[in-house]
Amino acid sequence: MTRKSRKVNPDDLSDALESAAGAAPASSQRISHRDILLTSINLTGIADIYRQKVLTQPTRTIRLLGRKSSAKIIHTLLGFEVQASYKRIQCPDLVTARYLKLFSEIGCHSIKLPYDPTLTEQIIPELESMVAAIIRRIQELFPQDRLNRRYALEKAFAAIRRQLRSI
Repeated sequence: MTRKSRKVNPDDLSDALESAAGAAPASSQRISHRDILLTSINLTGIADIYRQKVLTQPTRTIRLLGRKSSAKIIHTLLGFEVQASYKRIQCPDLVTARYLKLFSEIGCHSIKLPYDPTLTEQIIPELESMVAAIIRRIQELFPQDRLNRRYALEKAFAAIRRQLRSI
């Protein structure tokens, strides 16, 4: 069974989502994460940057935790570490740590890291701002409803992971 792609009017969708967020409990409303992403930013923005700027350069593969969890950057004597749950990844500099933290929080299993840290330094602000825009938009849509906010964020990150895996 194939899904047909339909054109969504962002104004109509925003009104529908806002009324749905306040009208019924989370169990009775089904909200498409794809539509939420379309109203906030370009659905393929993170995957496009990754494909165009990271994969065109020499890279190495870094294995991450593989599930969405909060990550933190720890300053050590030898550089930095990114800790996501029980897994710690050594990083030589803060830019690499920010890059790995971002993809750990999205929930990727593995990610390509450019050998050139100056390239990582150029793209990390774009990636961080895109993720922040997704989070901010979902918080605007569901200011009082934590369950729908969490559901939409999980589905949005799952869509991003699928796009990154398909590259």
